[in-house]
Amino acid sequence: MTRPLLFPTYPQYKPSRIPWLDEIPAHWEMRRLKFSATNVTKLTSQRNEDDLTLALENVESWSGKYADAGPDVQFDSQLKRFQSRDVLFGKLRPYLAKVVLPDRHGLCVGEFLVLRSREDILFPEYLWMLLRSPTVVDVISASSFGAKMPRTDWRFVGGMRLPLPPLHEQATIARYLTHKDAHIQRYLHTQRRLLASLQQLRKSTIHYTVIHGLDPKNTSTKPSGIPWLGDIPAHWQTPRLKYLCSRSGIYGANIPATEYQDTGIRFIRTTDITDEGILKDSGGVFLPKELVDNYLLDDGDILISRSGTVGRSFLYQSKLHGLCAHACYLVRFVPGPRILPEYLFQFTQTQAFQGFLRSVVIQSTIENVNAKKYSNAHIPLPPLDEQAAIAEYLDERIAKIDAAIAGASRLIDLMEQYRASLIHEVVTGARDVRKAAAVIRDD
Repeated sequence: MTRPLLFPTYPQYKPSRIPWLDEIPAHWEMRRLKFSATNVTKLTSQRNEDDLTLALENVESWSGKYADAGPDVQFDSQLKRFQSRDVLFGKLRPYLAKVVLPDRHGLCVGEFLVLRSREDILFPEYLWMLLRSPTVVDVISASSFGAKMPRTDWRFVGGMRLPLPPLHEQATIARYLTHKDAHIQRYLHTQRRLLASLQQLRKSTIHYTVIHGLDPKNTSTKPSGIPWLGDIPAHWQTPRLKYLCSRSGIYGANIPATEYQDTGIRFIRTTDITDEGILKDSGGVFLPKELVDNYLLDDGDILISRSGTVGRSFLYQSKLHGLCAHACYLVRFVPGPRILPEYLFQFTQTQAFQGFLRSVVIQSTIENVNAKKYSNAHIPLPPLDEQAAIAEYLDERIAKIDAAIAGASRLIDLMEQYRASLIHEVVTGARDVRKAAAVIRDD
C-alpha cells in the first residue's frame, strides 16, 4: 500500500503476532474486538417518529456517509435498534465497506452488525475508522461465506485481534482522521460534480448534433411526427430501423456460464458494455470458436441490449476488439448502405433514443424490449455525406470530453486511494499523527 504522507513513525515497535499486520507501536496492544465492543442483536418492530432508519442501500461504500431511508419505508423483517455513536458494519458483501457512525439513534436492518463500544476501552470514532481500513476489510471479506450473497458474522469479526492504542490516543487519531476526511469529502464532492457535468455535456453534445445536425441555426426544420424525436432538419427522413439494415433483429448465443473460459473468442454480454457503449477491459469471458461460430460479429455491427439494462449499445470494430461473438440478450443489427454504422451507434446514445425506449419498454420483473420493437424505431436520417460529417465531428468532440472524464475519474480514484491508505497507516500505527493532530484547528 502506498504511503499517503511522510508522517513520522513511532519511536518503537513490537510484533503484532497476527498474519495481516507486521508490527504495532510498542505501547499499543492487540485486543479481540468482542472484549472491547458489544454486538447488539435485539430486534424490534417498534418505530419512533424521530428514528433514523438505515438499510444497506442507504450507506455509501468506504466513505462512511449515509442517508436516512425515511419513516415511510417498509421492511420485510424486524429491525435492530442502535444508539448514537454505535458503529454499524454491513456484514453482507463486507468488501463494500459499508461502515457508519450514526449521530443519532434509530433502526437498521439485520444485515448490519451493531457494535457498541466499551467507551472506557474503545473510542467509537476510532473503531469506525479501523473498520474502514482496507486491510481490515480484506481480512473480514476473506471470512465471508456464501457464493452469491457472501456475508460475515460476529463470531469472526468479534474474534479478530485489532490494534488498540491508549484511549486518549484513539481520540487523537480519530480527531485527525475525521478532520482530514472532511477535506477529502469536499474535494471528492467537487470532482464528482465536475464529472457529472462532463457526462451531461457528453450526452447533450451527442443528442443535439445527431438530432439537429451540425448547423442548426441555418437549417430549416420540420416536425418529425414522432413525440420522442421532435423537430428535425427539413431535408432529413425518418425511416424505421428495419429498413436501414441489411439484417436486423439477430439474437445471439445462449451459452451457460459453465462453458466460459479464459481464452478463445470474446463473448460479449450486456454487462461487458458501459452505458457509453464502450467494451470493458476487465471481466470479459471467452468461448471456443465451435460454440459461437454462428454468432461472430462483422465490422460495423450494432449490438443493443434487449433485457436488463435495455438500450445499452455497442459498435463492433474488429481492429479494436478482435474476434467477438455476442450473447442472446444483445440484439444484432447490420447497417445497410443508407446508414453509416458510426451514425447509427451515435443515435443510440441520444436522449431521443431513451425517449423511444420509454415508449416501448415492457416492465415485468425486469425491463425488456424485443428485436421487433427495436426494428420499428424511427431513425432521424440525414444524407450519407452529412452522416459522415456528424460522425467525424462527434468522434473528435467526444474524444476530448472523454479525456476530461477520464482525468476527473482518475483524480477521484487517486483521492479515494489516498484516503484508504491514510486511514490504514494511521489506525495500524505505521505513521504517527499525534503532532499533526495537535495543530489542527476546527473549521
